Amino acid sequence: MIHHILVAIDGSQTSRKAARFAHDLAQQTGSRITLLFVLEPPRMLSLGFLDSELISGSQRTPEEMDAVRRMLDEVAADLPKTQVEKIVEIGRPADTIVSLADKLGADHIVVGARGLNPGGKWLLGSVSDRVVQHAGRPVTVVH
Repeated sequence: MIHHILVAIDGSQTSRKAARFAHDLAQQTGSRITLLFVLEPPRMLSLGFLDSELISGSQRTPEEMDAVRRMLDEVAADLPKTQVEKIVEIGRPADTIVSLADKLGADHIVVGARGLNPGGKWLLGSVSDRVVQHAGRPVTVVH
């Protein structure tokens, strides 16, 4: 039986389809839903000489965080407020999805087949593939 569904959201159309699928599944099973948006942290690149490091990637601005929260609110608008939780985490997407599912005791994970990386470019399923391989629970990949 499914009691708790974790849905990974990144703003792409497939992640929005995944949220709709999870909503339908939650209605059928009476499950609660956690919507998760994962922000990738800036990367530290070693320059090698003089033990220097360079930070690659942008720092998150308050405007970006507000946009993420608005997007999660929009996705959650059709869900009963008592059945949905929204979480924003910083980390590597697949690893964060799997570890949060463990931490929350989610019975099921729903992800889109392809999503967007922070630069707005399509990922070719690398996150969903990694989640399926490491989740240790049922995962539905929505196309």
